[in-house]
Amino acid sequence: MKNNSTLIFSIALNGYQWLYHKELDSHHQYASKQGYDYQAVTRPYFSKLGVECCWLKLTLMQQAFNAGYEVVVFLDADAFVQASCPPIETVFKPHKYFFMAKGYTQRFNSGVLIAKNESKVREWLNLLINHRNHQVAEQCNVGWGENGHIIEFSQNCSFIQELNNKWNNTFDSELDDYIRHENFGPLRTNFLYNLIHKLISRTSRLLQKINKPISKTALQLELETQKIVKYYAIFRPVSQA
Repeated sequence: MKNNSTLIFSIALNGYQWLYHKELDSHHQYASKQGYDYQAVTRPYFSKLGVECCWLKLTLMQQAFNAGYEVVVFLDADAFVQASCPPIETVFKPHKYFFMAKGYTQRFNSGVLIAKNESKVREWLNLLINHRNHQVAEQCNVGWGENGHIIEFSQNCSFIQELNNKWNNTFDSELDDYIRHENFGPLRTNFLYNLIHKLISRTSRLLQKINKPISKTALQLELETQKIVKYYAIFRPVSQA
């Protein structure tokens, strides 16, 4: 078991580690304030998964559970944690083990995920990963990545608890939020940020086209996950760290 029971991590590859350095700093500051472990995954600097590297949040969450963390929190690289953000423990409720807020489309947004190390959660994450080639229903589809699968497979899942939008604010500029997440929605108004983001996104999609899409192979996802684990001992059990 890790000395600290809670891990917060983020993934910022393919140029996002430089674009969102302020947001990543806010994650680190929040974790330090609350006494949590924190890891920004910024290596390898460029991932062959391209835009589909978002699937790594699920495999790395599993790795963190295996490493002994009792609570694992994932934050998107473009999510800014406010200084007023309360401890993670304040969202916990009996018999609830996975926590998400809904975005501006009124569907679950996977930019902020809070998870307890429970068998139901680990089994559910495996289900998502093993069905990454599953075509989700149109009402759940977001075009790419794992978010559509999270939306679909969270339906009627009793251990999942909806968070207040303060924990993942993607649309309300007036909200006194805890975490402000620009995402691709109404809060992304900075022209320069938008331009740079589009350039990085297009380059990332090109990387994906050069390689096999994540929906076609499990091997690349596994290889990228293990590569990250080698870089970051925090995702390894204490005996292997």
